[in-house]
Amino acid sequence: MTLAPKILWLEGIFDEATVEIFPAISPAVNFWHTGFVKGLEAAGCDMTLIGHAHDRFWPNGRALVHAGEANLDPDFSGHTLGYVNLPVFRKKTQAWNYLRLVKRHVVERGLPDFVVTFNDTPATLAARYLSSELGVPWLFISGDGLVIPGADGYLYQNWEYFNSSHSPGPKIHLDGGLPDLTPILGSEDVDTTKSVLMYMGALTEHGGALQLARAFHMLEMRDVELWITGRGYNEEIERLAGSDSRIKLHGFLSEQRLHELASRAKFFVNPRPTKFAPNKLNYPSKILHYLAYGCPVLSTFSVGLSPDYQNVLIPMDEETDVGMSASIGSVVRMTDAEYASWCDRVTTFNRSRIWSEQIERLLDWMQLKLKRSARRI
Repeated sequence: MTLAPKILWLEGIFDEATVEIFPAISPAVNFWHTGFVKGLEAAGCDMTLIGHAHDRFWPNGRALVHAGEANLDPDFSGHTLGYVNLPVFRKKTQAWNYLRLVKRHVVERGLPDFVVTFNDTPATLAARYLSSELGVPWLFISGDGLVIPGADGYLYQNWEYFNSSHSPGPKIHLDGGLPDLTPILGSEDVDTTKSVLMYMGALTEHGGALQLARAFHMLEMRDVELWITGRGYNEEIERLAGSDSRIKLHGFLSEQRLHELASRAKFFVNPRPTKFAPNKLNYPSKILHYLAYGCPVLSTFSVGLSPDYQNVLIPMDEETDVGMSASIGSVVRMTDAEYASWCDRVTTFNRSRIWSEQIERLLDWMQLKLKRSARRI
């Protein structure tokens, strides 16, 4: 490994204003990417980003997405690209622009030591060009379990797909790292007599927010609140919040405001339904975000979760409204001693999940596996 390996990251990491005006950008994915790339930079890697802002097809989105409409996170250097956002043309113009910018990057800065992509996107064409034509080792990150042939190595977030005999290699399992967060203590607008159970995520079916709200509404306890944050609108959740003052809908928040609220939560919950087919393909990255606050996390267990989490997450075994309500009730009724014990478990687990250790393990593996299999010319 060179002292400062040059890595070309073919995916955008955007500032908050861009995430807000492009609803198709996943805040959770953007957050994971931020931690990953910052971890690589902290390890001494010279990172350059090339990416595009995801938008919904026209007419629900823009007909033309201009490069200047999207801004990368100011902590990173690189370029954004535009595209024609119409059926048939979108993927073609995105792929062509990735290839164009990658070729320009090679002319201006030389070959990178590695190229990294996240899932099969239009950036794949440019990564394949670098790998097959110029011999640059290509790391493919599988965020949803699906992979394509041709990469020099594969990083799996999903434990089930990593262990599958059908998954190509060389391969490594790395679901993420712990974000570096400093809890914010004290607030004038929080009732400290009530315990807060918090959910962060979209209000769509795959997140399980609606079932969580229904289950929480069944609780008779009055000294607990459910805080729901995230993008989207759900009429039934709105109705439940309107009839139950303990359910607080905070909507889509800035990172700072989200951090402020999360710092005041006593428990977190991941109600993602395991029977919803797409949830079998991905890793719920919110888990590590929750654990970073050092609090107990109540969660369902999908096949994508590593067995490492069995001793640190509180299982939500029965995924029905009644069963989920019982699990929530059991958690919020913890004694002080039980709560402290779970917090200690989280603290111990977190020591092994910081980004610096995860990235060091990844870079050692890349040096050993990717360069050895790369087809340099």
